[in-house]
Amino acid sequence: MAPAFLDVLGDTIDEGVALVRASRADFVRAGIEQVYTRRPAPPWIHALHGGDAGAWRMLERAQRVAYETVLAPVWPQVQHLHRAAFTRHALAVAARGLGAALADLTPGSRLRDAVWEWPLPGGAQDVREVRLGGRGLILRPTFHWRSGPLIQDLPDRPVAFAYPASRTLPPLPDGDHALDEHLSRILGRTRLALLRSLDEARTTTGLARRIGVSTATASAHASALRAAGLLTTTRTGRSVHHERTALAELLLAGAADS
Repeated sequence: MAPAFLDVLGDTIDEGVALVRASRADFVRAGIEQVYTRRPAPPWIHALHGGDAGAWRMLERAQRVAYETVLAPVWPQVQHLHRAAFTRHALAVAARGLGAALADLTPGSRLRDAVWEWPLPGGAQDVREVRLGGRGLILRPTFHWRSGPLIQDLPDRPVAFAYPASRTLPPLPDGDHALDEHLSRILGRTRLALLRSLDEARTTTGLARRIGVSTATASAHASALRAAGLLTTTRTGRSVHHERTALAELLLAGAADS
């Protein structure tokens, strides 16, 4: 496994390289020591946590060559597959809740009181606990790792969960109309219309006018969508505004791209 400081969330290769370079020295040292506990590390790798400019330039060149050789030729396909995987997950969360969606990704696991419990190979009594504690959970469907899921659980950072993308939920329906019908069955037509109307932040009254329902009805549907993690509500004085979450954006983007 690669050192944890190389595992960043940049949208571009330039951003990713910059985030790796900005890693704290103690974080770099801990990652290197973890990987090279049983074999000696090359001198230039040891020089990284000392801030040696030449060592960091060598690492950046290696990252860029790996990206251009392995990922760049297939990057559009990878992005498409990622979006499809996240859309399936968004549908599962909206339909059955986060705990059930996570259990789909890792059969046998369960989410209980913000603790994700994993069965270990040793037997029914062997369980690993991942305490989320409000840190957040990053899902990383991968197309180059075919074995079991990998968890990165570091203090004061979101828990990162990498899993083979081919083991996600069943395929998305074919065509815009089919997926729209699928979303309607899960969310209801009014709630789906409400989500679609949040192309910008809107008040409850504005939502009601936009989709043609009463303010009370719009408020009730907004509460249900908020409970499903699909919108957030903020209050400024006497004004209340609703916005789509990233999960809702992924769900609707999947519908638009299918």
